[in-house]
Amino acid sequence: MHSLLPWADRLINQAFWYCTDFMVNLANRTHSSYDEANTWILLLLIPGLLTLLIGVRVAQWFQLRKLRRAAAFRPTPFNS
Repeated sequence: MHSLLPWADRLINQAFWYCTDFMVNLANRTHSSYDEANTWILLLLIPGLLTLLIGVRVAQWFQLRKLRRAAAFRPTPFNS
């Protein structure tokens, strides 16, 4: 089957093999199996980081809202 975008096929293929090699090397360096490394990365680390980043963003939103409200009520020399 011929692809309409052969460069996209090559890119996806290279990305897949790069990620697979990375996971195999990670498993070898940590003396674990490929499945264990995959579980740690895909099921624990990425969702944990995503949850942390969403929490940081929500905290920043609250801080920014507080600062904007404080700036809106600050008296200036011209309107006091």
